[in-house]
Amino acid sequence: MSTASSISGKSRGAALEVVLAAVASRPLGIALAIVALLTAFRVTGTVDSDVAWQLWIAGRIHQGAHLYRDIVEVNPPLWFWMALPVDSVADFFHVRIESVLAVAIGGLVALSLTATDRLLPKLTPMRRLLLLSYATLVLMAIPWVHMGQREQIVLIGSVPYAALIAARRDGRQVSPVLAALIGTGAALGFALKHYFLIVPAALELWLLAGQGRTWRWRRPETLAVAGVGVAYACAILILARDFVTDVVPLVRLAYGQLGAPSLRYLFGPFAVAGLVILGMTAAHAGQLRKDDPPLARALLVTSAAFAAVYFIQSKGWIYHAIPMLGCASLAVAAMLCQSTAPIRMLRLAAPALLFLPLFLTAQEQLHPSLPGPDLEGAVSGLQRGETVGFLSVETAVPWSLTLQHGFRYPSRYMGYWMMNAIVRNEAGGRPDPRLSALGRQIVAETALDFACEPPRRIIVSRPRPGDPGFDILPFFLRDPKFAMLLSHYRAISRTSVETYEIASPFKPLTAGCRKGSLT
Repeated sequence: MSTASSISGKSRGAALEVVLAAVASRPLGIALAIVALLTAFRVTGTVDSDVAWQLWIAGRIHQGAHLYRDIVEVNPPLWFWMALPVDSVADFFHVRIESVLAVAIGGLVALSLTATDRLLPKLTPMRRLLLLSYATLVLMAIPWVHMGQREQIVLIGSVPYAALIAARRDGRQVSPVLAALIGTGAALGFALKHYFLIVPAALELWLLAGQGRTWRWRRPETLAVAGVGVAYACAILILARDFVTDVVPLVRLAYGQLGAPSLRYLFGPFAVAGLVILGMTAAHAGQLRKDDPPLARALLVTSAAFAAVYFIQSKGWIYHAIPMLGCASLAVAAMLCQSTAPIRMLRLAAPALLFLPLFLTAQEQLHPSLPGPDLEGAVSGLQRGETVGFLSVETAVPWSLTLQHGFRYPSRYMGYWMMNAIVRNEAGGRPDPRLSALGRQIVAETALDFACEPPRRIIVSRPRPGDPGFDILPFFLRDPKFAMLLSHYRAISRTSVETYEIASPFKPLTAGCRKGSLT
């Protein structure tokens, strides 16, 4: 009986080995299957406030609105142009735009992994499988809450670009077509923010340091990056000239006040985790052998460059740390998979380092900050298609609800972040007249927007009675037209937001209203 059990156990063990060998022999296929599975889970979710605004803008552009003229936005146009095909597909198939975006992001991740797989050095099938599978989690799971953010897009393009530069430093031959495609994809990510250009610059300096006199700048990927940059600059001047003439002065005037309230705010969980992983991995990088493939070092350079980007922006927002955290985590995985010599301390810490980003992502998903009970209560009873106006300095307040609930949004402003600069200007001894004029303009334009598309409810972020803090409502009530408009509403509740519901309907304006439907 014991002999039969032993034979049966050996048979099961052999069968398991066969299955594992079959799985390991198709590392890219397994990684792509994980991408498909994660995408299937993600299509039922929604997006964060910034991406909700991006997708809403795409719909308004298709309805005839002019970006930077009918919609006030401070970011360059590429990210919004990227949303146009997503909106077109969603409209054609009559599906949720967030679902289309999830499929599009899944497709980009699949392309990124396929390109990276082509550039990996010689690895055992199991090690290749582990590295690609973890890369899938880095590209899709870590930015889970912030799907579609510019930081996720640039991370998706940066991973194969770092692998390409590592292959260059290693002296391996790379297909010119593959290099040009990777360069083009990465360049579209780098172009989303001018800060991101630090990343290819840092990788190029690292490559120059390794190649010395044999270094050549004229390569397919560098030409692709330069070509995309020139084409994008021309497109802005031709198609979005208002960004240069109107928005850039607004950014210089008011955007600088939109920063972290203190240095401590910059060191949130994602940023600290990224810095710890980057620091520990960099400390062990010296133990790699000279003949070890340089992918881990390339990812460390990329992570360090994204760390510089994070602190230069100085906002402290969670998603700003995602590329730094993602590349640092991938550097750990690459070092473990590619090193021919054991790095004892890193191996002991590796499980915690690799799991930490996923744990933080799960915590963020399970404990969202917005919309909270106060906001949900403020919109209770409203139906899809109803118009809801918001007055809030915090842009996440309206955009944690509007797209998700299918509300109509009447304002040209994402939020009133400019009030930070305007209020500080008023409190100063010698106020800047340009900021004072900007404050009056914002209120007047909001009054016009609300008169053109009367909201069913207006939700105002206000401090509770007795609490300190800026109260935006009295500032808006200085304008007689806005005060007249609000006289048609009655307050129905007050928590951290005060909710007004229309009590005496009025005929909407038609003259002077903006182009594009606001649905």
